[in-house]
This record gives sequence, C-alpha cells and structure tokens, in this order.
Amino acid sequence: MYHVLVDGDATVVGRFNLYRVADGTAEVGFRVAQQVAGRGVATAALRDLCRIAGVEYELQTLRAAVSYENVASQRVLAKAGFVASGPAEFQGRHGMWYELPLASHFG
Repeated sequence: MYHVLVDGDATVVGRFNLYRVADGTAEVGFRVAQQVAGRGVATAALRDLCRIAGVEYELQTLRAAVSYENVASQRVLAKAGFVASGPAEFQGRHGMWYELPLASHFG
C-alpha cells in the first residue's frame, strides 16, 4: 500500500508505504524530500498513515525497522507514538524495531 505526499504545487515531497501486510500487521517505510525535512512533515504524514492503516485498512499493529544511524527517522517514529521493541538487522545494517499498536490510538 503505497502513498505519496504532495505539496501545494503537486510536487511529490514524500512517500509513505505499508508493506509485508499480513495478519493485521504491516511494516512501515517512509522518506521525505530534503526541502521539507526537519519541518514536522514526516511526523504529520506518518500520523495520517497510521490513522488510515487503523481505520480504513483495519490493521492492528504497525512495525518499522530503523538503523541506529538514522536518528531522524527514530525521532519521527517516536513522535508518531511508536516505541522501540527490539533489535533489528536488515540490508546489512543493525538497528531497532519500533511498533505501534493501532487499537490504542484508533480502536
């Protein structure tokens, strides 16, 4: 489930994806353009995606794996309500899994 974020000029400034969807759970991936980074855009869009995932897609839990080096994404996840849930290893990197139980936010 792929979503794009566009600005007032219809320029794509971000993407927010739900993938590996199964048994009420999905993994989250996101990226925003450099020109909107650091302005709260990613946090607001991720919160919207979480609402859509819970209300429209009826998912129960979202997960995201983030490398230890990606501090910005860790902050975005935390601001959106995700909590660290354990170590992750992906694409040759070490990091942390974050989870958000949607029922506690949108149930």
